[in-house]
Amino acid sequence: MARFVSLSLYFVLFGLLISAHPSKVWAHSGHKHDELKIKLPKVVAQVNGHNISGDAISRELKKAAQKYKKRGMPLNADQEKSAAKKLIDDEIGRTLLVLKAKESGINITKEMMEKRIKKVKARFRSDAIFEHKLASRGMTMDQYKAELETDLYMDQIIKKEIEPKIQVPENEIRDYYEKNKNKFTSQEKVRASIILLKFNPSAGKAGEQKVLKKFESILDQLRNGTDFAAMARKFSQDSLASKGGDLGFFTRKQMLPAFSNRAYKMKVGEVSDIFRTGHGFHVLKVTDKKLAGTSPFEAEKEKIKTFLSQKKSSKATQDYIEVLKKQAKIKTYF
Repeated sequence: MARFVSLSLYFVLFGLLISAHPSKVWAHSGHKHDELKIKLPKVVAQVNGHNISGDAISRELKKAAQKYKKRGMPLNADQEKSAAKKLIDDEIGRTLLVLKAKESGINITKEMMEKRIKKVKARFRSDAIFEHKLASRGMTMDQYKAELETDLYMDQIIKKEIEPKIQVPENEIRDYYEKNKNKFTSQEKVRASIILLKFNPSAGKAGEQKVLKKFESILDQLRNGTDFAAMARKFSQDSLASKGGDLGFFTRKQMLPAFSNRAYKMKVGEVSDIFRTGHGFHVLKVTDKKLAGTSPFEAEKEKIKTFLSQKKSSKATQDYIEVLKKQAKIKTYF
Protein backbone atom coordinates (compact mmCIF):
# COMPACT_ATOMS: atom_id res chain seq x y z
CA MET A 1 0.00 0.00 0.00
CA ALA A 2 1.24 3.49 -0.72
CA ARG A 3 2.87 5.56 1.94
CA PHE A 4 0.20 8.17 2.61
CA VAL A 5 -2.94 6.55 3.97
CA SER A 6 -5.43 7.41 6.66
CA LEU A 7 -4.45 6.56 10.19
CA SER A 8 -7.85 4.97 10.56
CA LEU A 9 -6.24 1.98 8.83
CA TYR A 10 -3.97 1.56 11.88
CA PHE A 11 -0.79 0.09 10.57
CA VAL A 12 1.27 -1.37 13.40
CA LEU A 13 4.88 -0.88 12.45
CA PHE A 14 7.46 -2.83 14.43
CA GLY A 15 4.89 -3.31 17.17
CA LEU A 16 4.97 0.31 18.20
CA LEU A 17 3.82 3.18 16.02
CA ILE A 18 0.27 3.04 14.73
CA SER A 19 0.70 5.47 11.92
CA ALA A 20 1.03 6.09 8.25
CA HIS A 21 4.49 7.63 8.69
CA PRO A 22 6.35 6.89 5.44
CA SER A 23 9.75 6.59 7.07
CA LYS A 24 8.43 4.06 9.58
CA VAL A 25 8.51 1.48 6.81
CA TRP A 26 12.22 1.36 7.49
CA ALA A 27 12.04 1.74 11.26
CA HIS A 28 14.56 -0.34 13.17
CA SER A 29 16.18 -0.18 16.58
CA GLY A 30 19.52 0.79 15.09
CA HIS A 31 22.70 1.63 16.95
CA LYS A 32 23.75 5.11 17.93
CA HIS A 33 27.36 4.47 16.94
CA ASP A 34 26.47 3.64 13.32
CA GLU A 35 27.57 6.52 11.13
CA LEU A 36 26.24 7.44 7.72
CA LYS A 37 28.52 7.76 4.71
CA ILE A 38 26.78 11.00 3.74
CA LYS A 39 26.25 14.18 5.74
CA LEU A 40 22.98 16.07 5.70
CA PRO A 41 22.66 19.82 6.33
CA LYS A 42 20.87 21.06 9.43
CA VAL A 43 17.87 21.99 7.28
CA VAL A 44 17.28 19.71 4.29
CA ALA A 45 14.21 21.47 2.89
CA GLN A 46 11.84 24.34 3.46
CA VAL A 47 8.10 24.12 2.74
CA ASN A 48 6.17 27.40 2.78
CA GLY A 49 8.69 28.73 5.29
CA HIS A 50 8.57 25.59 7.44
CA ASN A 51 11.98 23.91 7.96
CA ILE A 52 12.50 20.15 7.63
CA SER A 53 15.24 19.04 9.99
CA GLY A 54 18.21 17.11 8.69
CA ASP A 55 18.50 15.38 12.08
CA ALA A 56 15.08 13.75 11.68
CA ILE A 57 15.97 12.48 8.21
CA SER A 58 19.36 11.24 9.45
CA ARG A 59 17.69 9.34 12.29
CA GLU A 60 15.43 7.45 9.91
CA LEU A 61 18.22 6.94 7.37
CA LYS A 62 20.45 5.38 10.04
CA LYS A 63 17.69 2.91 10.89
CA ALA A 64 17.31 2.03 7.22
CA ALA A 65 21.07 1.60 6.78
CA GLN A 66 21.31 -0.60 9.84
CA LYS A 67 18.44 -2.78 8.65
CA TYR A 68 20.06 -3.38 5.28
CA LYS A 69 23.44 -3.97 6.92
CA LYS A 70 21.91 -6.72 9.07
CA ARG A 71 20.57 -8.33 5.92
CA GLY A 72 24.08 -8.39 4.52
CA MET A 73 23.35 -5.59 2.07
CA PRO A 74 25.10 -2.47 3.42
CA LEU A 75 24.20 0.72 1.58
CA ASN A 76 26.92 2.57 -0.26
CA ALA A 77 27.10 6.37 -0.35
CA ASP A 78 25.03 6.66 -3.54
CA GLN A 79 22.32 4.41 -2.11
CA GLU A 80 22.26 6.43 1.11
CA LYS A 81 21.95 9.62 -0.92
CA SER A 82 19.06 8.18 -2.95
CA ALA A 83 17.31 6.96 0.21
CA ALA A 84 17.77 10.34 1.89
CA LYS A 85 16.21 12.14 -1.09
CA LYS A 86 13.24 9.78 -0.94
CA LEU A 87 12.80 10.37 2.80
CA ILE A 88 13.01 14.13 2.28
CA ASP A 89 10.41 13.98 -0.49
CA ASP A 90 8.10 11.94 1.75
CA GLU A 91 8.59 14.43 4.56
CA ILE A 92 7.74 17.31 2.24
CA GLY A 93 4.47 15.56 1.44
CA ARG A 94 3.72 14.98 5.11
CA THR A 95 4.51 18.61 5.92
CA LEU A 96 2.19 19.86 3.19
CA LEU A 97 -0.65 17.72 4.57
CA VAL A 98 -0.07 19.05 8.08
CA LEU A 99 0.05 22.68 6.91
CA LYS A 100 -3.14 22.12 4.88
CA ALA A 101 -4.83 20.60 7.90
CA LYS A 102 -3.96 23.60 10.07
CA GLU A 103 -5.05 25.99 7.32
CA SER A 104 -8.38 24.13 7.17
CA GLY A 105 -8.98 24.79 10.86
CA ILE A 106 -8.20 21.27 12.04
CA ASN A 107 -6.96 21.16 15.61
CA ILE A 108 -5.36 18.23 17.41
CA THR A 109 -6.50 18.29 21.02
CA LYS A 110 -4.73 16.97 24.07
CA GLU A 111 -7.53 14.43 24.44
CA MET A 112 -6.95 13.11 20.92
CA MET A 113 -3.25 12.68 21.64
CA GLU A 114 -3.86 10.94 24.95
CA LYS A 115 -6.41 8.61 23.38
CA ARG A 116 -4.00 7.57 20.63
CA ILE A 117 -1.08 7.09 23.03
CA LYS A 118 -3.30 5.02 25.32
CA LYS A 119 -4.26 2.84 22.38
CA VAL A 120 -0.61 2.27 21.48
CA LYS A 121 0.42 1.55 25.07
CA ALA A 122 -2.39 -1.00 25.39
CA ARG A 123 -0.43 -3.19 23.01
CA PHE A 124 2.37 -3.53 25.55
CA ARG A 125 2.39 -5.43 28.83
CA SER A 126 3.50 -2.32 30.71
CA ASP A 127 4.46 1.34 30.24
CA ALA A 128 8.06 0.38 30.98
CA ILE A 129 8.15 -2.00 28.01
CA PHE A 130 6.61 0.69 25.80
CA GLU A 131 9.24 3.21 26.92
CA HIS A 132 12.02 0.66 26.37
CA LYS A 133 10.76 0.13 22.81
CA LEU A 134 10.87 3.88 22.22
CA ALA A 135 14.42 4.06 23.57
CA SER A 136 15.52 1.13 21.40
CA ARG A 137 14.35 3.12 18.39
CA GLY A 138 16.41 6.10 19.50
CA MET A 139 13.33 8.18 20.28
CA THR A 140 12.29 10.25 23.26
CA MET A 141 8.66 10.52 24.33
CA ASP A 142 8.59 14.13 23.12
CA GLN A 143 9.84 13.09 19.68
CA TYR A 144 7.22 10.35 19.54
CA LYS A 145 4.47 12.79 20.49
CA ALA A 146 5.63 15.22 17.80
CA GLU A 147 5.48 12.50 15.15
CA LEU A 148 2.14 11.31 16.48
CA GLU A 149 0.73 14.84 16.25
CA THR A 150 1.85 15.01 12.62
CA ASP A 151 0.16 11.68 11.93
CA LEU A 152 -3.05 12.87 13.56
CA TYR A 153 -3.09 16.01 11.41
CA MET A 154 -2.57 13.86 8.33
CA ASP A 155 -5.32 11.51 9.42
CA GLN A 156 -7.80 14.34 9.87
CA ILE A 157 -7.10 16.12 6.57
CA ILE A 158 -7.37 12.83 4.66
CA LYS A 159 -10.70 12.12 6.35
CA LYS A 160 -11.93 15.61 5.51
CA GLU A 161 -10.64 16.17 1.98
CA ILE A 162 -10.13 12.75 0.44
CA GLU A 163 -12.10 9.90 1.99
CA PRO A 164 -15.57 11.45 1.37
CA LYS A 165 -14.84 11.46 -2.36
CA ILE A 166 -13.83 7.79 -2.51
CA GLN A 167 -16.45 5.57 -4.14
CA VAL A 168 -16.21 1.82 -4.69
CA PRO A 169 -19.14 0.60 -6.82
CA GLU A 170 -20.29 -3.00 -6.40
CA ASN A 171 -19.26 -3.98 -9.91
CA GLU A 172 -15.63 -3.13 -9.00
CA ILE A 173 -15.88 -5.23 -5.86
CA ARG A 174 -17.32 -8.19 -7.76
CA ASP A 175 -14.75 -7.82 -10.52
CA TYR A 176 -11.92 -7.96 -7.97
CA TYR A 177 -13.50 -11.04 -6.38
CA GLU A 178 -13.81 -12.86 -9.71
CA LYS A 179 -10.24 -12.06 -10.76
CA ASN A 180 -8.76 -13.04 -7.37
CA LYS A 181 -10.79 -16.09 -6.36
CA ASN A 182 -7.62 -17.89 -5.35
CA LYS A 183 -7.32 -15.43 -2.45
CA PHE A 184 -10.69 -16.55 -1.12
CA THR A 185 -10.12 -20.28 -1.48
CA SER A 186 -9.15 -22.25 1.61
CA GLN A 187 -7.98 -25.80 2.32
CA GLU A 188 -9.85 -28.17 4.58
CA LYS A 189 -9.08 -27.38 8.21
CA VAL A 190 -9.57 -29.28 11.44
CA ARG A 191 -9.71 -27.94 14.96
CA ALA A 192 -8.64 -30.25 17.76
CA SER A 193 -7.59 -30.34 21.39
CA ILE A 194 -5.00 -32.55 23.05
CA ILE A 195 -4.01 -33.92 26.43
CA LEU A 196 -0.40 -34.92 26.99
CA LEU A 197 1.07 -37.03 29.78
CA LYS A 198 4.84 -37.25 29.79
CA PHE A 199 6.89 -40.21 31.02
CA ASN A 200 10.47 -40.48 32.15
CA PRO A 201 12.41 -43.04 30.08
CA SER A 202 14.71 -43.64 33.03
CA ALA A 203 11.72 -45.01 34.96
CA GLY A 204 11.69 -47.96 32.60
CA LYS A 205 8.74 -50.04 31.48
CA ALA A 206 7.12 -49.94 34.90
CA GLY A 207 7.12 -46.13 34.93
CA GLU A 208 5.70 -46.04 31.43
CA GLN A 209 2.90 -48.44 32.36
CA LYS A 210 2.04 -46.32 35.41
CA VAL A 211 1.54 -43.23 33.23
CA LEU A 212 -0.42 -45.24 30.68
CA LYS A 213 -2.74 -46.63 33.37
CA LYS A 214 -3.46 -43.08 34.59
CA PHE A 215 -4.21 -42.00 31.04
CA GLU A 216 -6.58 -44.93 30.53
CA SER A 217 -8.55 -43.69 33.53
CA ILE A 218 -8.67 -40.17 32.03
CA LEU A 219 -9.77 -41.56 28.65
CA ASP A 220 -12.52 -43.59 30.30
CA GLN A 221 -13.87 -40.40 31.93
CA LEU A 222 -13.71 -38.51 28.62
CA ARG A 223 -15.71 -41.20 26.84
CA ASN A 224 -18.29 -41.06 29.58
CA GLY A 225 -18.97 -37.38 28.99
CA THR A 226 -16.41 -35.54 31.16
CA ASP A 227 -15.48 -32.18 29.63
CA PHE A 228 -12.29 -32.53 27.59
CA ALA A 229 -11.11 -28.96 28.15
CA ALA A 230 -11.53 -29.29 31.91
CA MET A 231 -9.54 -32.53 31.94
CA ALA A 232 -6.83 -30.96 29.81
CA ARG A 233 -6.51 -28.03 32.21
CA LYS A 234 -6.33 -30.43 35.14
CA PHE A 235 -4.05 -33.17 33.83
CA SER A 236 -2.30 -32.20 30.60
CA GLN A 237 1.42 -31.48 30.75
CA ASP A 238 1.34 -29.67 27.42
CA SER A 239 1.87 -25.88 27.11
CA LEU A 240 -1.72 -25.63 25.83
CA ALA A 241 -3.19 -27.02 29.05
CA SER A 242 -4.35 -23.59 30.24
CA LYS A 243 -6.32 -23.26 26.98
CA GLY A 244 -8.03 -26.59 27.46
CA GLY A 245 -5.56 -28.22 25.06
CA ASP A 246 -6.92 -26.29 22.07
CA LEU A 247 -4.65 -26.55 19.02
CA GLY A 248 -6.86 -24.21 16.97
CA PHE A 249 -7.57 -24.81 13.28
CA PHE A 250 -4.83 -26.41 11.19
CA THR A 251 -4.36 -27.79 7.69
CA ARG A 252 -3.07 -31.30 7.15
CA LYS A 253 0.49 -30.08 6.56
CA GLN A 254 0.58 -27.62 9.47
CA MET A 255 0.51 -30.32 12.13
CA LEU A 256 2.74 -33.35 12.81
CA PRO A 257 1.48 -36.46 10.99
CA ALA A 258 0.87 -38.23 14.31
CA PHE A 259 -1.81 -35.61 15.01
CA SER A 260 -3.08 -34.59 11.56
CA ASN A 261 -3.42 -38.16 10.20
CA ARG A 262 -5.70 -39.03 13.10
CA ALA A 263 -7.60 -35.74 13.22
CA TYR A 264 -8.50 -35.80 9.52
CA LYS A 265 -9.99 -39.31 9.86
CA MET A 266 -12.06 -38.49 12.96
CA LYS A 267 -15.52 -36.98 13.28
CA VAL A 268 -16.29 -33.78 15.18
CA GLY A 269 -16.68 -34.67 18.86
CA GLU A 270 -14.74 -37.92 18.56
CA VAL A 271 -11.94 -38.72 21.01
CA SER A 272 -8.96 -40.77 19.81
CA ASP A 273 -7.32 -43.74 21.43
CA ILE A 274 -4.14 -43.09 23.40
CA PHE A 275 -1.13 -42.75 21.12
CA ARG A 276 2.54 -42.18 21.70
CA THR A 277 5.08 -39.70 20.29
CA GLY A 278 8.53 -38.61 21.38
CA HIS A 279 6.86 -36.14 23.75
CA GLY A 280 4.77 -38.69 25.63
CA PHE A 281 1.27 -40.15 25.50
CA HIS A 282 -1.54 -38.19 23.87
CA VAL A 283 -5.29 -38.18 23.43
CA LEU A 284 -6.84 -36.04 20.69
CA LYS A 285 -10.37 -34.69 20.35
CA VAL A 286 -11.67 -33.14 17.12
CA THR A 287 -13.80 -30.10 17.99
CA ASP A 288 -14.58 -28.58 14.58
CA LYS A 289 -13.98 -28.88 10.84
CA LYS A 290 -13.97 -26.44 7.94
CA LEU A 291 -14.42 -27.87 4.48
CA ALA A 292 -12.19 -26.79 1.64
CA GLY A 293 -13.78 -24.35 -0.73
CA THR A 294 -14.19 -20.80 -1.92
CA SER A 295 -15.69 -18.21 0.40
CA PRO A 296 -18.81 -16.72 -1.23
CA PHE A 297 -18.82 -13.17 -2.59
CA GLU A 298 -21.24 -11.87 0.05
CA ALA A 299 -18.94 -13.08 2.84
CA GLU A 300 -15.95 -11.23 1.36
CA LYS A 301 -17.73 -8.16 -0.05
CA GLU A 302 -17.07 -5.73 2.84
CA LYS A 303 -13.43 -6.76 3.20
CA ILE A 304 -12.83 -6.26 -0.51
CA LYS A 305 -14.61 -2.90 -0.41
CA THR A 306 -12.40 -1.76 2.47
CA PHE A 307 -9.26 -2.90 0.64
CA LEU A 308 -10.20 -1.14 -2.59
CA SER A 309 -11.26 1.98 -0.70
CA GLN A 310 -7.90 2.11 1.06
CA LYS A 311 -6.09 1.63 -2.24
CA LYS A 312 -8.05 4.47 -3.88
CA SER A 313 -7.58 6.69 -0.84
CA SER A 314 -3.83 6.13 -0.93
CA LYS A 315 -3.62 7.00 -4.63
CA ALA A 316 -5.90 10.03 -4.17
CA THR A 317 -3.71 11.24 -1.30
CA GLN A 318 -0.61 11.04 -3.47
CA ASP A 319 -2.39 13.02 -6.19
CA TYR A 320 -3.56 15.55 -3.59
CA ILE A 321 0.02 16.02 -2.39
CA GLU A 322 1.20 16.63 -5.94
CA VAL A 323 -1.38 19.42 -6.26
CA LEU A 324 -0.22 20.92 -2.96
CA LYS A 325 3.39 20.78 -4.15
CA LYS A 326 2.54 22.83 -7.24
CA GLN A 327 0.92 25.48 -5.05
CA ALA A 328 3.70 25.55 -2.44
CA LYS A 329 7.05 27.28 -2.14
CA ILE A 330 9.51 24.45 -1.71
CA LYS A 331 13.28 24.75 -1.38
CA THR A 332 15.58 21.75 -1.00
CA TYR A 333 19.14 21.94 0.31
CA PHE A 334 20.28 18.40 -0.36
